[in-house]
Amino acid sequence: MTQTVSAALARKLSVGREEQEEKPRSIMRALRLAFARAASDRLQLPLAVIGAKQSSRSTDALTDGIGEDWLLLRFVDRNGKAASVCMELGVVAAIVQVQTFGEMLADDPAPRVFTHTDGAMVAPLIEDVFSRAVELVDASADQSILTGYEFAARFSDLRTLTLAMVEDVYRAFELTIELGGGLRQGRVSILLPERPDEENDPDLPEDNGPKLEQASGVLRAELNTVICRMSLPLATLSDLVVGDVLPLTGSRLDHAEVLTIDRTRTAIGRLGQCSGMRAVRLNEYVNVASLPQSENEEFSDSPSSMVPHNEPEMPIQTEVAQVPALFDPPAMNALNLT
Repeated sequence: MTQTVSAALARKLSVGREEQEEKPRSIMRALRLAFARAASDRLQLPLAVIGAKQSSRSTDALTDGIGEDWLLLRFVDRNGKAASVCMELGVVAAIVQVQTFGEMLADDPAPRVFTHTDGAMVAPLIEDVFSRAVELVDASADQSILTGYEFAARFSDLRTLTLAMVEDVYRAFELTIELGGGLRQGRVSILLPERPDEENDPDLPEDNGPKLEQASGVLRAELNTVICRMSLPLATLSDLVVGDVLPLTGSRLDHAEVLTIDRTRTAIGRLGQCSGMRAVRLNEYVNVASLPQSENEEFSDSPSSMVPHNEPEMPIQTEVAQVPALFDPPAMNALNLT
C-alpha cells in the first residue's frame, strides 16, 4: 500500500514538473531567479523573493507604495528612456554590509540619509539582475522591456523621480525580499517603461529616417559662378553706388566658371533654367542648337541677354587669367571682388 501511494505521488510530481517545464518562463519568475542568483554569485548573500506583484501604472500613480526614505536609483537604456529601482533601507543596508563587513548584521539598520555611495554599491547588483533576467525570460516582449539598462544616477526624492519618468505607461514590479535566510525582509519596486509594439516586433522593418532621395530636394546649396572678369580703375570702383550698371563686355553664359568656397575654379558650365529654377550644366561647351530637342526643352538658356559668338568648339581651358574683379551672377546687384 505504501509503495502504491509513493508511486502515485511520484507520478503526480513528475507530471507537475513536466507541465512547468512546458510553460514559458514568465518575467516574474525570471526576476525571482535573477535576484537570487545575482546575490549569491556576486555577494554570497542568501536572497529569496517571497512575494511579487506586477501592475501597469501611469505617471500619476507611479510612486504608489514607495516611501521618501527609500533608495531611488535611475537607470537608462540605449534610447535614453529612464527606469527606476527603489529599495527599502533594510535591503540597501544588507547589500552594503556584505560588501564592507563581509556579512549581513542581524540588527535592523538605523534610519539614515542615503548617499551616492549607496547607489554605486547597489547598482552593479541591479544591472546583473537585469542581464540575467533577459536570458531567463522567454517572451520577446518581456526580453525587450528588460534589455539595455545601465545605472545613471540617484534620485534625491520622489518628486525628482516623477519628473524624470516621462513615458505614458510603466510596468511596476513590487517584490518582497528575504535576506540572510530569514534574518531580514525588505521591499523592492522596479519601474520599467512599456515598449511600443513596434519595438517588440523584430519582423517590422527599421525606419532609418529620411532617405537621400527624399532629402536631396530640400537641401540648400550655394553655387558661385563667374560669367565675366573685368578690370576697373580704383577711382571708378570707389565711386560705385547701389543702382550703377556695369558693362559686362564679352560675358558668356555658356562659358561660366564654377568656383569652390575658396574661389578656386573647379569646372566650366552653361547657365540656364530647369523647371523654372536657375541651373547650371557643368563641363559643357556646346551650342544650344547642337543639343537634342528634348534636352533643349528641359534645359534652356537664361533669359538674360548674351553676346553672340562664332568661336568653334574646343576643349576646356585649364588656366584662366586672374583679374582683380569678378562678377557673381547669383547676386546680380552685388559686385564680387578678389
